[in-house]
Amino acid sequence: MTNTGSQNLLRLLERIAARRDQKAFADLYAATKGKLFSTILLIVRRPHIAEELIQDVYVRIWSQASSYRPSLSTPMTWMISIARHMAIDHARKAVHKTSEDESVLLTLPSECPTAIEMIEAREDDRHAAEQQRRIFSALESLNPLHRDLVVRAYLHGESREQLSRMTGVPVNTVKTWIRRALLEVEAILRNTEKDNGAASTKSIANDRFNASREVAFEYRTALPIHASPEAFRPTI
Repeated sequence: MTNTGSQNLLRLLERIAARRDQKAFADLYAATKGKLFSTILLIVRRPHIAEELIQDVYVRIWSQASSYRPSLSTPMTWMISIARHMAIDHARKAVHKTSEDESVLLTLPSECPTAIEMIEAREDDRHAAEQQRRIFSALESLNPLHRDLVVRAYLHGESREQLSRMTGVPVNTVKTWIRRALLEVEAILRNTEKDNGAASTKSIANDRFNASREVAFEYRTALPIHASPEAFRPTI
């Protein structure tokens, strides 16, 4: 899916979240059903079951549209994740109903996407390697404390509450530090775009950041965390 396609899906999700816009939902359904149905069918292997599950998937997308965060994934990646997890849950329940042999569970799909699915989910991010390099460069320019917070939060999945306990500062302070760090990275990326003669709007900078952060999950050992919990504590 092209960057334009992702932006269209983002706008549709925003309309659904803000106004429960049924026209936007119908457009979203038409634009994504084929991909989501294929994702489900690869797991459950029965078209009639896939047809039933796809309805449940869209009910969940409708009800959880407001929880989508563009900073974490593209719209299609988010929806594929919902479809995949619901299909896997269904398959596992079916196995438990028909067999007590735990070895059967080994035939179920992994929670991790296949290589093809990963490529397809990011097919609109053709320059991911270069974007990744820019993100790492931007992160390296941050205050070490703030950089480690971003790495822990977005690459290692630690919650704001966990980071608060680790640093010994309030959750809101942790959120503020992370937000400022992300804004600083965004500004660096925007300046990089200007230096390269590319468009420098905020939305484009965000696209670069979001796509690269997804790729960075595959390279989360590239930015090791050296600081001990005590090193996070702010000096007075």
